[in-house]
Amino acid sequence: MDKKSFRIILLILLFTFIATVVLRYYRAPVKRSVSLEMISLSGGGWTGQLDQLPKPVIDLLSPDQFFSANYTDSSGSVVQVFVDYYSPQNTTGAIHSPRNCLPGSGWVIAHSQPKTIAYGDRRFSAGRLLLTLGDSRQVMDFWYITRFGETASDYVLKLNTMISSLMLRPTDKAFVRFVAADNPESIAAMERFERLFITEIYDHLPF
Repeated sequence: MDKKSFRIILLILLFTFIATVVLRYYRAPVKRSVSLEMISLSGGGWTGQLDQLPKPVIDLLSPDQFFSANYTDSSGSVVQVFVDYYSPQNTTGAIHSPRNCLPGSGWVIAHSQPKTIAYGDRRFSAGRLLLTLGDSRQVMDFWYITRFGETASDYVLKLNTMISSLMLRPTDKAFVRFVAADNPESIAAMERFERLFITEIYDHLPF
């Protein structure tokens, strides 16, 4: 091997080593604060009550911040809201896909379909799951948020996180879900609630 080839190989190895170290340890800063605890518990005729998650659940998820509450309107419709957020520095927690954790809790995903969510002047894709557990039937709307937008795909979530890391952008992410009873009145109420409260949720996230 001549000296020129040796130098090229050495430079490639050095560059690869530096890139590996940077990708492993560098965490791009998040420039906006996260304040999920400040999400309002009232508005538009809805009143919320915080839901205390069991400690084993919190330990399993290990989010940097989370918000969980049940909202009720004057007609008695109930919508459960859950949001959790993971900063780039979080190396212990991870978003748990409802497609995996719900069956583990006994729920059966009877049906799934895409769902379009309106937020301001834009639309994005979410997911809707029909859930059953014995005689209980619920509907869940959910999505993940990354620096490349929203998705309901577990694979796109991982891909977006990886691309953010390669581009040295923040790898933070969040999970949002709304749950209501599976009947026309409750579903309509949940959709009204989503339109009303989605801005409230996003105002306390850094995306």
